[in-house]
Amino acid sequence: MLPSSTDCWEPAIAVGPREQVYIVAGQRRGATTSKAFDQQQVLWRSLDGGATFEGPWLVDAEGHRQGDQRIAVDRDGTIYVTYMDHENLNPGAPTRLRLVRSHDEGRTFVAETIPVTHVSDKPELAVSSDGKRIAVVYESSPGPALVTTADGGRTWNETRLVEPGNGRHFWPEALRFAPDGALWFAVPSMSDADISKQLQTDVQLHAYRSIDDGRTWQDSRLSSSPRFLKGCAHDPDCRVRLPSIAVAIDGKGQAYAAYTEGSGPGHPYALLLKSSTDAGRTWSAGRVVSAAPRPQSNDVADHDFPSIAANGEAGMCVVWVDDRRGALDTVARCSIDGAKTWSDDVLLSNRSFTSIYGHYGGAAISSRGRLFVVWAEGERDNRTGTVWFNSVPLGH
Repeated sequence: MLPSSTDCWEPAIAVGPREQVYIVAGQRRGATTSKAFDQQQVLWRSLDGGATFEGPWLVDAEGHRQGDQRIAVDRDGTIYVTYMDHENLNPGAPTRLRLVRSHDEGRTFVAETIPVTHVSDKPELAVSSDGKRIAVVYESSPGPALVTTADGGRTWNETRLVEPGNGRHFWPEALRFAPDGALWFAVPSMSDADISKQLQTDVQLHAYRSIDDGRTWQDSRLSSSPRFLKGCAHDPDCRVRLPSIAVAIDGKGQAYAAYTEGSGPGHPYALLLKSSTDAGRTWSAGRVVSAAPRPQSNDVADHDFPSIAANGEAGMCVVWVDDRRGALDTVARCSIDGAKTWSDDVLLSNRSFTSIYGHYGGAAISSRGRLFVVWAEGERDNRTGTVWFNSVPLGH
């Protein structure tokens, strides 16, 4: 558990060129139902490959209810953190999209507001290895929107619509630059009307690719399965359940999409992987990543919260949460040959927990071939939680 991480929500992770580890999370203050509720970004760092951590340190004292944080590091070691916030706590205060940077391994940060409007949810961040290209995609109206810069943030391009919403809600889950400069974007989409009426609805899982800085996109629809209320496998009182997708591209240009898929209430979600060697024009059939037995219920584990990381060679890892031991655990499975062969499942959590605190964690692979993972363990109904970390070599 990271030091002083109580009430820290939805962590994200990045690894520097010398295997420095940086973790950012939203530190909550006050009950979320209270008018006094606030949240600010804090950062931990490790300069010894995750053996010890310093922090947490405040990232930016300006702004309120800072949330939906993402983090990246370029090849020179500059740290980038994006998040949403409000300039004040007045009702109706507009949502801002913020970017903070550190050139001194997280000792100090400089913050700016990215010039966009209608930011409503879940910004995702991508940074090129040289730090010149920065891209952020976020849920907006009338659909997911992308803003980019090609000069390190001195100027920003006009916001570009990825796809018109047309009555569908898009919830961004991953944004990546590929070695060829293309942008990849993973996102589920579902009916706004069905969500508002609390109906079961089909969720489409998309992997988009753009070679022209988001002006046009190639859309691969990789899966479809239902979002539903209550009736989760092994947990009949769960509030809501929907499939998720993550995407990564290795140094040889092979794309990977890890996703969950299920048939409806009462049935476990499976965890699958598809890959593409031709820039997303065609994809492999879905391959099961994990089918761990669950002795307590005489079936298989229920899978959730997938993330995926890839390195400069053909190494990649899928990280997820499942309930094979009864409660929840964080698990990884890795490959060093482009998903041709796999390691055994690696249990990253040393104790099971009740729920994920938030909606996502993070994973990254260092240039030395080590997987680093962060997640937040919480209580039912997200009353409180703490941030946890582990790492493992890819060949483990």
